[in-house]
Amino acid sequence: MQKICTLLIITTLLFSCKNEKEKIETTVNVKYEQKNSDTTNLLQHKKDSLYRKRLHSLAYTYLTQNDSLKFRKTNQKVIELSKKQYDSTLLSNAYWDLGYFFEKAVKIDSSYFYYLQAQKIFNLQGNAIKEGKVLQSIAFIQSNVKDYRGSEISTIKAIELFDNKKETDIDLYHSYNNLGSVTNALKEHDRALKYYNKAQEYYKKIKPKSKINTALVNNIANVYRDKEDYNSAIKNYEKVLAVDSLYEKKTLFYAKVLDNYAYTKLKLKDTVNVEQQLLQSLNIRDSLNDISGLAVSHFNLAEFYILKKDTSKALDNAKKAEEYSLKTKNNKRLLQAYDLLTSIDPINASSYAHKYIVLNDSLIAEERLLQDKFTRIKYETDEVLEEKEVLEEQKQLLIYIVIGALLLAFAVFVIGSQYIKNQKLRFEQEQQETNLETFNLMLDQKGKLAKAKQEEQIRISQELHDGVLGSLTGIGLILKATNKRADQEAIDERLDLIKQLQETAEEIRTISHTLSAASSKKMQNFTNSIIELLHNTGKASNIKTGFTFDNKIDWDHLNAEIKINLYRMIQEGVQNCVKYSKAENILLDLSMKNSNLSVILSDDGVGFNLQKKKRGIGLKNIFSRANKINAKVNIDSTLGNGTKIHISIPLDKKDTFNT
Repeated sequence: MQKICTLLIITTLLFSCKNEKEKIETTVNVKYEQKNSDTTNLLQHKKDSLYRKRLHSLAYTYLTQNDSLKFRKTNQKVIELSKKQYDSTLLSNAYWDLGYFFEKAVKIDSSYFYYLQAQKIFNLQGNAIKEGKVLQSIAFIQSNVKDYRGSEISTIKAIELFDNKKETDIDLYHSYNNLGSVTNALKEHDRALKYYNKAQEYYKKIKPKSKINTALVNNIANVYRDKEDYNSAIKNYEKVLAVDSLYEKKTLFYAKVLDNYAYTKLKLKDTVNVEQQLLQSLNIRDSLNDISGLAVSHFNLAEFYILKKDTSKALDNAKKAEEYSLKTKNNKRLLQAYDLLTSIDPINASSYAHKYIVLNDSLIAEERLLQDKFTRIKYETDEVLEEKEVLEEQKQLLIYIVIGALLLAFAVFVIGSQYIKNQKLRFEQEQQETNLETFNLMLDQKGKLAKAKQEEQIRISQELHDGVLGSLTGIGLILKATNKRADQEAIDERLDLIKQLQETAEEIRTISHTLSAASSKKMQNFTNSIIELLHNTGKASNIKTGFTFDNKIDWDHLNAEIKINLYRMIQEGVQNCVKYSKAENILLDLSMKNSNLSVILSDDGVGFNLQKKKRGIGLKNIFSRANKINAKVNIDSTLGNGTKIHISIPLDKKDTFNT
């Protein structure tokens, strides 16, 4: 802390103004403007937040009104704004609404996905009650696709989150009721009865004055029926049917319980009043157009008539059960109808058996597909959240590192600012001198070109790199080869090299005085210059070279600027082959295609990765020279397959040449 205070004091001294009064006035103005800005931002944020909440309320209204188009559009806007403003609370509620929307639309996988998104956000927020409610919704859709174990796990997680809070009694009632349903479907009947009894306890807390929950007692009766404890089932059905005014208040439910009651008596072979009760339930359902209930009634009547050995009526009711099951897409009831028809309609038994198998297989496949989707969605969601957590940790660490680095840099800057300024100026001067010296050494002119324009410096650098350096490299390689020999041939070769060195010195002088004009004069015999370049390269590097061109064309008639730049580009490409390619052959081809001069330089070397390879000065010079003459350069290379450089030069009428 003491160090920080010291740094702040030093900073104040270093950056203090000469006029103290002016400084105070500036500070007051800045603080006033900052305060106004902060107030404006705060008000704007509140307005944005209020707008998002109202938009979400509007989306929810559209959802309750079943206006799908407007809901989706408004809900999407809420999600976009919530993400933009990092409003996780509103985002989770928007996802929750979207999950419910898709559940109503029977798009189970989409519903599961958005419920899961909402649940994860509520979990991160620590909002246990809302997370539990979303888990309830997930459990219900898992139950609908017969993922009973998954539904059981989700429901138990929800119960743990509700934690017996008074405001969650209704949720705990629904949770235990669902557990009773899924465990009964898993044929774990004793557990189902325990869960239903637990649900009854919470129902009494919610409605202590209510004597009986008819729906819950009916569910308990169904468990006893599935358990084949028919007497206990009948007792519970009779409790429900004995409720006062049940027929008037819940007519359809009454018909359902009456049908269950009659069907259970049938299982005990007790047919007294069974036909009358089944027909009564059927008539009620028919009057209320309960298509799903009619499928059940006709199925139960078919079983009754089978017991009575009235095959005709049994077949008629079984077919009606099939018809109504198809209308309501009740595949469970449809399977039962096919199974029944197989046994009572011997003529069409094979057809019904086939339908049963196909439908059963498709349902199993569909259920597995949905269950697999649920698993994949959950896995991908968890994976994304884990990645976000890792990235968040990395982000926090990076922030701390950056803050620490900034503080350290600030401290160093404050303590030694004046010293660093002096050092910086001195360093910049030395750097300029070093750069000038480097250029002077490269150009062998030591300061004579220091006053030239930057463009001339670049061009001189290119000429030295492409021309002189290439020549010196080739001469150096040949000298190494001939240095080991002392015969007359070696002496002659060295004399020839001395001559080439003299020519190189002359070329340096040419570059220094008249760059393009003088150099272009040395390029009058264009093809011979290239032949000599390839010959020297092959001799120095033991690489075989090949050169093809149309000898009917007067290449020396080519524009001087194009000629010299093209020569340097070829020279640079050849030198790169020698240095890096490990090639055995270098091929060069010059040709005319329409009004374009085409140059292809290729080798059979190791190649390189164009994506990873950074351009060195040689490649940069090639592209720079290409720009000067409006040429296009294309480099094609892959590892192990050599390199090909294709240069295409458009020629104006004044540049064209003929034999």
